[in-house]
Amino acid sequence: MREYGDAPEVSVYGTPDFTFPYVPSHLHHMLFELVKNSLRAVQDRFAESDDPAPPIRLVVAEGGEDVTLKVSDEGGGIPRSGLANIWTYLYSTAKSPVDPRSVDEADSGPVVLAGYGYGLPISRLYARYFGGDLQIISMEGYGTDAYLHLNRLGTSQEPLP
Repeated sequence: MREYGDAPEVSVYGTPDFTFPYVPSHLHHMLFELVKNSLRAVQDRFAESDDPAPPIRLVVAEGGEDVTLKVSDEGGGIPRSGLANIWTYLYSTAKSPVDPRSVDEADSGPVVLAGYGYGLPISRLYARYFGGDLQIISMEGYGTDAYLHLNRLGTSQEPLP
């Protein structure tokens, strides 16, 4: 099993005290998935390099109708021929999380956070459920930009499911 001992920096741009109402667990899942994928791509690309890994950039833009979060990396990008696959459940570029050891032995190991193939499809589903969207723009050989558009759910702190 491969583990990472280092990670690139994550730089956040936007208004530091900006808030908006949203379902916290959905927002956490979507952002966690996008940042995790970027961190893994950059670390994989620069693992054997003498050059330092470039930072992941997270940009928060407050619009009148929506909030857009852009996660940008220089992890090498996704080939155009593979872009449609990223929205397919059970498709993953990470090594399989299934451990050939017995379940009892596997329970004592580290928690696996990648390789199940549902992260991006579920993230897009969460965004679309509340009127937003998730778009992935990739440049093979350079990196990937993920745009998470979140519909403003209201102007007050109303309770959400």
